[in-house]
Amino acid sequence: MPQPAAFHDLGALRFDGGAALEPGSVDRVRAAVRDSGVRELYVVVHGAHNDEAVGAAVDGAYRHLLAEAWHDAPGRAGMLAVRWPSLCFRDEDLPGVGHRVDGTEVDRETFRDLVRHLPGHDDELAEIVALLRDRPDHETAFDDFGSQLRRLAEVPLQDPVAPFGGDTEGEILPQSDPLMLFEDARTMCAEFAGALQDLRRAGNADSMRREDDKRRPDAAEEDPLAALRPAQPLSERVGRVGTVTSGGPLGERAGAADRAELWEGARELFRQVVRHMLRRRAGYIGELGLGPVLPALAEDSEIRLHLVGHGLGARLAGFALRGLESGAAEPVLLSSLTLLQGEMSHFAFADSLPQQFSGHGALWSLQRLVQGPLFCTFSHLDFHLGVLYPLSAQMIGDSVDTVSIARKWGALGFDGIQGVEGPAPARLGETGKEDLRRLPYLNVDVSEVIRSADRPLSGHHEVMGPEIGQLLRQAADVPGGAR
Repeated sequence: MPQPAAFHDLGALRFDGGAALEPGSVDRVRAAVRDSGVRELYVVVHGAHNDEAVGAAVDGAYRHLLAEAWHDAPGRAGMLAVRWPSLCFRDEDLPGVGHRVDGTEVDRETFRDLVRHLPGHDDELAEIVALLRDRPDHETAFDDFGSQLRRLAEVPLQDPVAPFGGDTEGEILPQSDPLMLFEDARTMCAEFAGALQDLRRAGNADSMRREDDKRRPDAAEEDPLAALRPAQPLSERVGRVGTVTSGGPLGERAGAADRAELWEGARELFRQVVRHMLRRRAGYIGELGLGPVLPALAEDSEIRLHLVGHGLGARLAGFALRGLESGAAEPVLLSSLTLLQGEMSHFAFADSLPQQFSGHGALWSLQRLVQGPLFCTFSHLDFHLGVLYPLSAQMIGDSVDTVSIARKWGALGFDGIQGVEGPAPARLGETGKEDLRRLPYLNVDVSEVIRSADRPLSGHHEVMGPEIGQLLRQAADVPGGAR
């Protein structure tokens, strides 16, 4: 994809699963920045690094997005990619990647990606993929499936990645093991099968509403933000109070579920378990890898750092704030932070947890390390973050029965930063009305571009529109200053 002239490609920082940086990376980047004369440096993190080709394609899509936004300021801005061992299933319509595969099974390419990025788990992965392919017609197959998922995801308590399973801290009973791994496997397969049915319903309803909006062009003018909300919840299951229990109504429904639908749900359960493992890894690499490196990028330089993270990459970028604070005696303040459809708790920045007696977000108070805008995009039509994420983020042993699943386990990218005082959400394209230098953050409703689609994560990746590019440009155009 050709890029507008004079937008600088500054290469990539590459981290391994242990948060170790490729030797010489920082020196190379600093030399490239010095030689290019870049003033605004975007450090971009996403989760699609299946292999070199996929990572390069998605990086290229972000570069093109930024280059278009900076077409009128040649040479002023550049992009530095962050590569880390992460992947997306190949049926997710990744930006910049031309082909997509069938989503009924785990395709060969995705299997190779899994083996590459989850080393030491070849046997479990082979067994899981075989079960999803063969769909055995015996009851114990789901028990076998659940056992293999637990073996795949378990880590010893002394493993340094173990504490990074959650986005909150300080609870009386801290937890990091998701319910989906320990609940009856057949029940969880039925839960995700039902969620996929809800996706199809929500997608159809959204398409019908868009057609209606075309016939009534003045409808959105009545209440622009309300016009972006779904007419009904994406899925009633995230409105439940408490957690899934196999002995309750869900367990009864699971027993009557169609077996083909159960195996479809099993595949989605597998995807969500893998994403749980990657979320854990993202937090670890963000705090211990990227965060401490950021000050060195700006050392003896006048560049301004703009950190951008999407999905899994937004969790890595968020946790980089923790490493940024510990990485230098005087932390280098970020000039902006943009979390695009962040795959982490909407309470990550909260100073207290509304539904509990104690605790706070894992990133509590760290927005002070962002000198300029902190944008958090969200969409009430992002089915992955609105439904699949809260279902997969529930923790085992949770006893809270006063709030819904969506309220307790909701994602940043579904309804924005919660639990911190701040301004009302802004609609995409209207953020210029705010004094961004004085706001702790700004939630930006991007429902007009991030919408439910026919595949679980397809809409979640739709961040390449020019409106998003202009939001990233605006983050750099705001002069630095204390809030």
